[in-house]
Amino acid sequence: MSLKSQPDSPRSTRKGVTSVDVAAAAGVSQATVGRVFSSPEKVSPATRDKVQEAAERLGYVPNVIARSLKSRRTNIIGAVVPAFGEYWQSVLTEFSRQLANQDRQLLLFSFAEPGDVDGVLASVAQYRLDGLVLSSANIGQAQLAQMRESDRPVVAFNHPAAVGVVPSVSVDNEAGMAELAAHLIEVGCRDVLYIGGASTASTDQSRYRGASQTLGNQGIACTYLEAGAFTYEAGYKVARQIVEHQPLPDAVMVSADEVAFGVHDGLRAAGVDVPADLFLTGFDGLSQSAWAGFDLTTLVQATDVLVARAIEILLAPEQPADSDPVSVVVPGTIRYGKTTGSGHG
Repeated sequence: MSLKSQPDSPRSTRKGVTSVDVAAAAGVSQATVGRVFSSPEKVSPATRDKVQEAAERLGYVPNVIARSLKSRRTNIIGAVVPAFGEYWQSVLTEFSRQLANQDRQLLLFSFAEPGDVDGVLASVAQYRLDGLVLSSANIGQAQLAQMRESDRPVVAFNHPAAVGVVPSVSVDNEAGMAELAAHLIEVGCRDVLYIGGASTASTDQSRYRGASQTLGNQGIACTYLEAGAFTYEAGYKVARQIVEHQPLPDAVMVSADEVAFGVHDGLRAAGVDVPADLFLTGFDGLSQSAWAGFDLTTLVQATDVLVARAIEILLAPEQPADSDPVSVVVPGTIRYGKTTGSGHG
Protein backbone atom coordinates (compact mmCIF):
# COMPACT_ATOMS: atom_id res chain seq x y z
CA MET A 1 0.00 0.00 0.00
CA SER A 2 1.41 3.37 -0.96
CA LEU A 3 2.10 5.87 1.85
CA LYS A 4 2.03 8.82 -0.54
CA SER A 5 -0.61 11.39 0.46
CA GLN A 6 -3.46 11.96 -1.94
CA PRO A 7 -3.66 15.49 -3.45
CA ASP A 8 -6.73 16.52 -1.44
CA SER A 9 -5.82 14.92 1.90
CA PRO A 10 -5.67 17.22 4.96
CA ARG A 11 -1.96 16.50 5.48
CA SER A 12 -0.97 17.78 2.05
CA THR A 13 -3.34 20.68 1.71
CA ARG A 14 -4.17 22.36 5.00
CA LYS A 15 -0.73 23.89 5.44
CA GLY A 16 0.39 26.49 2.95
CA VAL A 17 -2.62 26.37 0.67
CA THR A 18 -2.89 29.52 -1.45
CA SER A 19 -5.50 31.15 -3.62
CA VAL A 20 -3.60 29.76 -6.62
CA ASP A 21 -4.32 26.22 -5.37
CA VAL A 22 -8.00 27.02 -4.88
CA ALA A 23 -8.22 28.58 -8.33
CA ALA A 24 -6.72 25.48 -9.92
CA ALA A 25 -9.05 23.16 -8.00
CA ALA A 26 -12.13 25.21 -8.88
CA GLY A 27 -11.11 25.84 -12.49
CA VAL A 28 -11.23 29.64 -12.18
CA SER A 29 -8.70 32.47 -12.10
CA GLN A 30 -6.90 33.59 -8.97
CA ALA A 31 -8.62 36.98 -9.31
CA THR A 32 -12.01 35.25 -9.13
CA VAL A 33 -11.00 33.52 -5.90
CA GLY A 34 -10.03 36.90 -4.49
CA ARG A 35 -13.39 38.39 -5.42
CA VAL A 36 -15.29 35.49 -3.80
CA PHE A 37 -13.73 36.33 -0.42
CA SER A 38 -13.60 40.12 -0.71
CA SER A 39 -16.65 41.04 -2.83
CA PRO A 40 -18.83 37.92 -3.14
CA GLU A 41 -21.73 39.93 -4.55
CA LYS A 42 -19.65 40.47 -7.71
CA VAL A 43 -19.43 36.73 -8.44
CA SER A 44 -22.21 34.51 -9.77
CA PRO A 45 -23.72 32.10 -7.22
CA ALA A 46 -22.58 29.06 -9.19
CA THR A 47 -18.97 30.23 -9.38
CA ARG A 48 -19.04 31.35 -5.75
CA ASP A 49 -20.25 27.94 -4.59
CA LYS A 50 -17.59 26.18 -6.67
CA VAL A 51 -14.78 28.30 -5.20
CA GLN A 52 -16.04 27.98 -1.63
CA GLU A 53 -16.34 24.20 -1.98
CA ALA A 54 -12.76 23.97 -3.26
CA ALA A 55 -11.50 26.24 -0.48
CA GLU A 56 -13.23 24.16 2.18
CA ARG A 57 -11.96 20.91 0.71
CA LEU A 58 -8.38 22.18 0.58
CA GLY A 59 -8.53 23.88 3.98
CA TYR A 60 -7.83 27.32 2.51
CA VAL A 61 -7.96 30.30 4.88
CA PRO A 62 -7.96 33.75 3.21
CA ASN A 63 -5.12 36.08 4.17
CA VAL A 64 -6.93 39.00 5.79
CA ILE A 65 -3.82 41.19 5.94
CA ALA A 66 -3.07 40.73 2.25
CA ARG A 67 -6.68 41.49 1.36
CA SER A 68 -6.66 44.65 3.45
CA LEU A 69 -3.54 45.92 1.72
CA LYS A 70 -5.24 45.60 -1.64
CA SER A 71 -8.64 46.96 -0.62
CA ARG A 72 -7.35 49.47 1.96
CA ARG A 73 -10.02 48.12 4.30
CA THR A 74 -9.60 45.73 7.24
CA ASN A 75 -13.22 45.38 8.43
CA ILE A 76 -11.89 46.14 11.91
CA ILE A 77 -13.33 48.88 14.11
CA GLY A 78 -11.28 50.02 17.12
CA ALA A 79 -12.70 51.20 20.46
CA VAL A 80 -10.91 53.17 23.17
CA VAL A 81 -12.62 52.44 26.49
CA PRO A 82 -11.89 52.29 30.23
CA ALA A 83 -10.68 48.88 31.37
CA PHE A 84 -13.34 48.61 34.08
CA GLY A 85 -17.08 49.10 34.36
CA GLU A 86 -20.24 47.08 33.79
CA TYR A 87 -21.65 49.85 31.59
CA TRP A 88 -18.76 49.73 29.14
CA GLN A 89 -18.89 45.93 29.08
CA SER A 90 -22.53 46.10 28.00
CA VAL A 91 -21.70 48.69 25.32
CA LEU A 92 -18.79 46.63 23.95
CA THR A 93 -20.95 43.50 23.83
CA GLU A 94 -23.50 45.37 21.72
CA PHE A 95 -20.80 46.78 19.42
CA SER A 96 -19.35 43.29 18.93
CA ARG A 97 -22.77 41.84 18.14
CA GLN A 98 -23.78 44.49 15.62
CA LEU A 99 -20.39 44.59 13.91
CA ALA A 100 -20.33 40.79 13.61
CA ASN A 101 -23.68 40.99 11.83
CA GLN A 102 -21.92 43.14 9.24
CA ASP A 103 -18.88 40.82 9.00
CA ARG A 104 -16.70 43.24 10.94
CA GLN A 105 -14.63 42.83 14.09
CA LEU A 106 -14.06 44.98 17.19
CA LEU A 107 -10.52 45.68 18.40
CA LEU A 108 -10.30 46.91 21.99
CA PHE A 109 -7.86 49.54 23.28
CA SER A 110 -8.37 49.85 27.04
CA PHE A 111 -6.78 51.88 29.82
CA ALA A 112 -6.90 51.54 33.62
CA GLU A 113 -6.04 55.11 34.62
CA PRO A 114 -7.00 58.46 33.03
CA GLY A 115 -3.31 59.29 32.65
CA ASP A 116 -2.89 56.30 30.33
CA VAL A 117 -5.12 57.78 27.61
CA ASP A 118 -2.30 59.49 25.69
CA GLY A 119 -0.35 56.25 25.42
CA VAL A 120 -3.39 54.32 24.25
CA LEU A 121 -4.25 56.90 21.59
CA ALA A 122 -0.63 56.79 20.38
CA SER A 123 -0.82 53.00 20.04
CA VAL A 124 -4.04 53.28 18.01
CA ALA A 125 -2.09 55.08 15.29
CA GLN A 126 -0.04 51.92 14.71
CA TYR A 127 -3.07 49.93 13.56
CA ARG A 128 -4.93 49.95 10.26
CA LEU A 129 -8.56 50.45 11.27
CA ASP A 130 -11.70 51.25 9.29
CA GLY A 131 -12.99 53.41 12.14
CA LEU A 132 -12.52 54.29 15.79
CA VAL A 133 -14.98 54.63 18.68
CA LEU A 134 -13.84 57.02 21.45
CA SER A 135 -15.75 55.93 24.53
CA SER A 136 -14.43 57.80 27.52
CA ALA A 137 -14.94 61.22 29.08
CA ASN A 138 -11.24 61.06 29.97
CA ILE A 139 -10.42 61.85 26.34
CA GLY A 140 -10.06 65.64 26.23
CA GLN A 141 -11.19 67.97 23.47
CA ALA A 142 -7.64 68.48 22.19
CA GLN A 143 -7.20 64.72 21.92
CA LEU A 144 -10.57 64.38 20.20
CA ALA A 145 -9.61 67.04 17.66
CA GLN A 146 -6.34 65.27 17.00
CA MET A 147 -8.18 62.00 16.36
CA ARG A 148 -10.43 63.72 13.83
CA GLU A 149 -7.33 64.80 11.90
CA SER A 150 -6.33 61.16 11.43
CA ASP A 151 -7.03 59.25 8.22
CA ARG A 152 -9.86 57.18 9.70
CA PRO A 153 -13.48 57.93 10.65
CA VAL A 154 -14.06 58.50 14.38
CA VAL A 155 -17.14 58.79 16.59
CA ALA A 156 -17.37 59.72 20.27
CA PHE A 157 -19.75 57.56 22.30
CA ASN A 158 -21.65 59.08 25.24
CA HIS A 159 -19.19 61.95 25.59
CA PRO A 160 -21.09 65.29 25.72
CA ALA A 161 -17.89 67.36 25.54
CA ALA A 162 -17.20 65.86 22.11
CA VAL A 163 -20.18 67.63 20.51
CA GLY A 164 -18.92 70.04 17.84
CA VAL A 165 -15.41 68.54 17.94
CA VAL A 166 -15.94 65.08 16.42
CA PRO A 167 -19.03 63.16 15.31
CA SER A 168 -20.81 61.93 18.43
CA VAL A 169 -23.64 59.73 19.67
CA SER A 170 -25.02 60.09 23.18
CA VAL A 171 -28.01 59.41 25.37
CA ASP A 172 -29.80 62.62 26.38
CA ASN A 173 -28.00 62.85 29.73
CA GLU A 174 -29.50 66.14 30.87
CA ALA A 175 -33.09 65.37 29.89
CA GLY A 176 -32.89 61.86 31.31
CA MET A 177 -31.78 63.03 34.73
CA ALA A 178 -34.37 65.82 34.59
CA GLU A 179 -37.07 63.17 34.09
CA LEU A 180 -35.83 61.26 37.13
CA ALA A 181 -35.84 64.47 39.18
CA ALA A 182 -39.41 65.19 38.07
CA HIS A 183 -40.40 61.70 39.22
CA LEU A 184 -38.93 62.37 42.68
CA ILE A 185 -40.83 65.64 42.89
CA GLU A 186 -44.00 63.78 41.94
CA VAL A 187 -43.56 61.24 44.76
CA GLY A 188 -43.05 64.02 47.31
CA CYS A 189 -39.28 64.44 47.72
CA ARG A 190 -38.19 67.86 49.01
CA ASP A 191 -34.56 67.20 49.98
CA VAL A 192 -32.33 65.52 47.39
CA LEU A 193 -28.64 64.56 47.46
CA TYR A 194 -26.81 63.94 44.17
CA ILE A 195 -23.92 61.46 44.01
CA GLY A 196 -21.61 62.01 41.03
CA GLY A 197 -18.89 59.69 39.82
CA ALA A 198 -16.31 62.31 38.81
CA SER A 199 -17.04 66.02 38.68
CA THR A 200 -14.66 66.50 35.72
CA ALA A 201 -16.60 64.06 33.50
CA SER A 202 -18.85 65.77 30.96
CA THR A 203 -21.50 63.07 31.46
CA ASP A 204 -21.54 63.80 35.19
CA GLN A 205 -21.84 67.52 34.57
CA SER A 206 -24.73 67.10 32.11
CA ARG A 207 -26.64 64.75 34.37
CA TYR A 208 -26.21 66.91 37.46
CA ARG A 209 -27.33 69.96 35.50
CA GLY A 210 -30.54 68.18 34.49
CA ALA A 211 -31.28 67.15 38.08
CA SER A 212 -30.35 70.40 39.83
CA GLN A 213 -32.21 72.67 37.41
CA THR A 214 -35.41 70.62 37.53
CA LEU A 215 -35.34 70.43 41.32
CA GLY A 216 -34.30 74.07 41.64
CA ASN A 217 -37.33 75.17 39.63
CA GLN A 218 -39.42 73.75 42.48
CA GLY A 219 -37.28 75.34 45.19
CA ILE A 220 -35.57 72.05 46.06
CA ALA A 221 -31.84 72.11 46.75
CA CYS A 222 -29.70 69.39 45.16
CA THR A 223 -26.34 69.07 46.89
CA TYR A 224 -23.54 67.46 44.85
CA LEU A 225 -21.29 64.83 46.43
CA GLU A 226 -18.50 63.17 44.44
CA ALA A 227 -17.90 59.44 44.77
CA GLY A 228 -14.57 59.70 42.95
CA ALA A 229 -15.16 56.99 40.36
CA PHE A 230 -17.96 55.30 38.42
CA THR A 231 -17.60 52.04 40.35
CA TYR A 232 -19.50 49.90 42.84
CA GLU A 233 -16.69 50.30 45.36
CA ALA A 234 -16.84 54.10 45.15
CA GLY A 235 -20.60 54.00 45.71
CA TYR A 236 -20.28 51.69 48.70
CA LYS A 237 -17.69 53.95 50.28
CA VAL A 238 -19.61 57.20 49.75
CA ALA A 239 -22.68 55.67 51.41
CA ARG A 240 -21.02 56.39 54.76
CA GLN A 241 -21.06 60.12 53.97
CA ILE A 242 -24.75 59.88 53.09
CA VAL A 243 -25.50 58.35 56.48
CA GLU A 244 -23.60 61.20 58.13
CA HIS A 245 -25.85 63.66 56.25
CA GLN A 246 -28.39 64.10 59.07
CA PRO A 247 -31.25 64.25 58.75
CA LEU A 248 -31.21 61.82 55.86
CA PRO A 249 -32.32 63.29 52.49
CA ASP A 250 -35.63 62.22 51.02
CA ALA A 251 -33.81 60.81 48.01
CA VAL A 252 -30.36 60.14 46.62
CA MET A 253 -29.84 60.53 42.86
CA VAL A 254 -26.78 58.65 41.58
CA SER A 255 -25.07 59.42 38.27
CA ALA A 256 -24.62 55.78 37.21
CA ASP A 257 -26.19 52.43 38.05
CA GLU A 258 -22.93 50.77 39.06
CA VAL A 259 -22.31 53.49 41.65
CA ALA A 260 -25.95 53.26 42.74
CA PHE A 261 -25.57 49.52 43.42
CA GLY A 262 -22.69 50.30 45.77
CA VAL A 263 -24.65 53.10 47.45
CA HIS A 264 -27.61 50.75 47.92
CA ASP A 265 -25.53 48.04 49.59
CA GLY A 266 -23.48 50.54 51.62
CA LEU A 267 -26.64 52.12 53.00
CA ARG A 268 -28.07 48.72 53.86
CA ALA A 269 -24.85 47.77 55.68
CA ALA A 270 -25.19 50.98 57.71
CA GLY A 271 -28.76 50.15 58.68
CA VAL A 272 -30.49 52.49 56.22
CA ASP A 273 -33.40 50.92 54.35
CA VAL A 274 -34.20 51.76 50.74
CA PRO A 275 -36.97 52.82 50.13
CA ALA A 276 -38.35 53.00 53.69
CA ASP A 277 -35.74 55.56 54.85
CA LEU A 278 -34.93 57.24 51.55
CA PHE A 279 -35.46 56.84 47.82
CA LEU A 280 -32.67 56.00 45.37
CA THR A 281 -32.27 56.42 41.59
CA GLY A 282 -29.56 55.43 39.12
CA PHE A 283 -28.78 56.05 35.46
CA ASP A 284 -27.88 53.67 32.58
CA GLY A 285 -30.37 50.83 32.85
CA LEU A 286 -27.89 48.02 33.40
CA SER A 287 -29.46 44.56 33.47
CA GLN A 288 -28.60 44.23 37.18
CA SER A 289 -30.94 47.14 37.97
CA ALA A 290 -33.88 44.77 37.49
CA TRP A 291 -32.50 42.18 39.93
CA ALA A 292 -34.77 41.63 42.93
CA GLY A 293 -32.02 42.72 45.31
CA PHE A 294 -31.92 46.19 43.72
CA ASP A 295 -35.10 46.79 41.65
CA LEU A 296 -33.63 50.21 40.94
CA THR A 297 -35.47 53.16 39.47
CA THR A 298 -33.17 54.26 36.66
CA LEU A 299 -32.90 55.88 33.24
CA VAL A 300 -32.54 53.09 30.67
CA GLN A 301 -30.31 53.87 27.71
CA ALA A 302 -31.27 52.48 24.31
CA THR A 303 -27.81 50.95 23.90
CA ASP A 304 -28.73 49.05 20.75
CA VAL A 305 -29.91 52.26 19.07
CA LEU A 306 -26.88 54.25 20.26
CA VAL A 307 -24.48 51.62 18.94
CA ALA A 308 -26.32 51.32 15.63
CA ARG A 309 -26.14 55.08 15.07
CA ALA A 310 -22.44 55.13 15.97
CA ILE A 311 -21.71 52.39 13.43
CA GLU A 312 -23.74 54.23 10.79
CA ILE A 313 -21.57 57.30 11.29
CA LEU A 314 -18.35 55.31 11.02
CA LEU A 315 -19.39 53.54 7.84
CA ALA A 316 -21.06 56.53 6.17
CA PRO A 317 -19.41 58.31 3.23
CA GLU A 318 -16.75 60.76 4.37
CA GLN A 319 -18.05 64.24 5.19
CA PRO A 320 -16.31 67.40 3.94
CA ALA A 321 -13.54 68.47 6.31
CA ASP A 322 -15.15 71.88 6.88
CA SER A 323 -18.61 70.51 7.76
CA ASP A 324 -19.89 70.49 11.32
CA PRO A 325 -19.49 67.09 13.00
CA VAL A 326 -22.80 65.25 13.20
CA SER A 327 -24.25 64.94 16.70
CA VAL A 328 -26.88 62.31 17.53
CA VAL A 329 -28.79 62.44 20.85
CA VAL A 330 -31.06 59.53 21.78
CA PRO A 331 -33.62 59.80 24.61
CA GLY A 332 -33.78 57.23 27.38
CA THR A 333 -36.77 55.83 29.27
CA ILE A 334 -37.36 55.54 33.00
CA ARG A 335 -37.60 52.12 34.61
CA TYR A 336 -39.63 52.51 37.80
CA GLY A 337 -38.46 50.22 40.60
CA LYS A 338 -39.10 49.74 44.30
CA THR A 339 -36.25 52.10 45.24
CA THR A 340 -38.65 55.02 44.71
CA GLY A 341 -41.71 53.31 46.17
CA SER A 342 -44.19 50.99 44.56
CA GLY A 343 -43.79 52.49 41.10
CA HIS A 344 -44.79 55.47 39.04
CA GLY A 345 -47.66 57.49 40.48
